[in-house]
Amino acid sequence: MKPLIVITCSFADEKIFLNRGYYEAVEKAGGIPVGVAPLREKDVLSNLLDRVDGLLLSGGPDVDPRHFGENPRPGLGEVNPLRDEAEIFLCREAVKRRKPVLGICRGVQLINIALGGTVYQDIGSEMEKPLKHRQEAPRWYASHDVNVSKDSLLYRILESDLVPVNSFHHQAVKDVAKILKPVAFSQDGVVEAVEGASGEFFLLGVQWHPEEMWREYPLQLKLFEALVDAARMK
Repeated sequence: MKPLIVITCSFADEKIFLNRGYYEAVEKAGGIPVGVAPLREKDVLSNLLDRVDGLLLSGGPDVDPRHFGENPRPGLGEVNPLRDEAEIFLCREAVKRRKPVLGICRGVQLINIALGGTVYQDIGSEMEKPLKHRQEAPRWYASHDVNVSKDSLLYRILESDLVPVNSFHHQAVKDVAKILKPVAFSQDGVVEAVEGASGEFFLLGVQWHPEEMWREYPLQLKLFEALVDAARMK
């Protein structure tokens, strides 16, 4: 039976939405994608996790800095309190249950925050000489490379220590949560991926958008295949 992968949806103007790259990648990888709105009732979200096999935290707006003990700075963008609350709960509960988790862009930041880490609210104003991380190029295009640690789950998935990626973010992982480890970096030192430090179950977040890339760069589909494979074994 194909595993069910719940994908968090964006929420704005009283509408929920999900870019097609996410659910098409999960389907291509052999899973059944299930979109979920930022529901308020925690028991409903908990019940949902009981019925699915894996969690994909999608990209989206900034996470409210109150979730990592900071006040908002001038570079902070739009936040969505309902989405923050729902996704932080889903992430923590999925980790408690050892369910496979993959985070993309906002998703990697949210994983880190949910598990006790922090993020740069705006790398342009908080880091020295950052690369351009908001590319002005097609969304599928790889605008810079990331270096992947060879001693990592990510390396075993992609089988490469230098991976071309796209880039659409102005926040990034800062202080890494204790149960995570950073495993990929861009040339300016920005953390581009984290994973579970223990390696006991599938927990991975990447800063780029593989759902936009996999058709042109088939290597990126391996991330979704790894999530689905891990979910299949639950």
